[in-house]
Amino acid sequence: MLARFSVLALALGSPGLAFQAPPPPLPPFVQIEGSPVGEPREPQVLFWQASQVICDGGARVAPAQFVPPNPQPLVTRLTTDPEQVTIRFALDAEGRPRDITAANPPRVRLWMRDFMPSLRASRFQVDGPKTGCTISYTPVMQSIAEAPLEELARLGVAQRLRMGKEVWERLSPGDCHETPRLAPLSRSYPDFRKLTRSEGTRNWTFVTYDIDTEGVPVNVATALTSGYDALDAEARAAVAAGRYAGGPRKGCLQAWWTGAETIPAPPIPPASEAQGNPACEIKDRWVKEPRLVFPPSYQQRAIEGWAILRYDVAPWGEIGAVEVVEAQPSSEFGEAAINVIRNARFKPLESGLAGCIDRVIFRIRAQPDHGESEAAAH
Repeated sequence: MLARFSVLALALGSPGLAFQAPPPPLPPFVQIEGSPVGEPREPQVLFWQASQVICDGGARVAPAQFVPPNPQPLVTRLTTDPEQVTIRFALDAEGRPRDITAANPPRVRLWMRDFMPSLRASRFQVDGPKTGCTISYTPVMQSIAEAPLEELARLGVAQRLRMGKEVWERLSPGDCHETPRLAPLSRSYPDFRKLTRSEGTRNWTFVTYDIDTEGVPVNVATALTSGYDALDAEARAAVAAGRYAGGPRKGCLQAWWTGAETIPAPPIPPASEAQGNPACEIKDRWVKEPRLVFPPSYQQRAIEGWAILRYDVAPWGEIGAVEVVEAQPSSEFGEAAINVIRNARFKPLESGLAGCIDRVIFRIRAQPDHGESEAAAH
């Protein structure tokens, strides 16, 4: 344990530390409030239009690589329409956002799961660090029949292809979706060893094809893509090499993506700068150890972070008065760290403790060289 400072380091899959996987995605769509009981309403998709970034009291900053938030299926009963969201942040010398916080009240948080992670994954054109930056996101709700195909494709990747039939039919109309389904006799995959990852975002591609009477894919084409040509070519080659029973069919679709390249957290202050209570430095202090949970949206984008917390401990071991001293690259790592500490418990003490300080560090484990992939034939 560091003097006056202890470290809780989260490395996904690390032995000795409990990691709780994020919950599975919510079901694609449910009835939206306002629809008569028993009368289905057409599913909708929510995506966001971003404003220009303004820094330092009025200076406009252009993006070098802007990553928009993931689209969202409407999965709750809406009592109010989504509101515009404003995010405050700073930019480091390389144009990467940090000090990211929300300017909106907590009631808007339902829609904000990917705002701060996607902003951290973006990069802006700067000639030095910037402060006082803001960006606003305006909601756009459209039905499946009206939503742009690129937004539906991004929704599919974000939902790991857990999409309703309406989405599949928009992306690739035809009889390939119908039952009985095609039976794959052999299936090939892209060679992910040839591909690279992009920081904080997935590269993805959707390939359309038909099946002839011999079970051979024909008319193979890239339908929608994030723009990574090498992945597009590998995916087309993989589709063309497959063989199927149950043809002929038209309008088949497969999708693949790579995992995101890790974005390291901003440097954490040295432990020597902490002003914690040395009495908290108890070697065997936990009766209930911290359960470290990586924020799911940041895990998906492979974004690392940390938080420094101050808290008190009651004589019976309960932890309270938890406050965030600092968190980077966003306030959401502070919120996640608070949950880590609050759910832990000290062993009973003769007297309580005040002013304990801990660091909660969220790290991404090394990812395999071959990359992450997902595929689905519909």
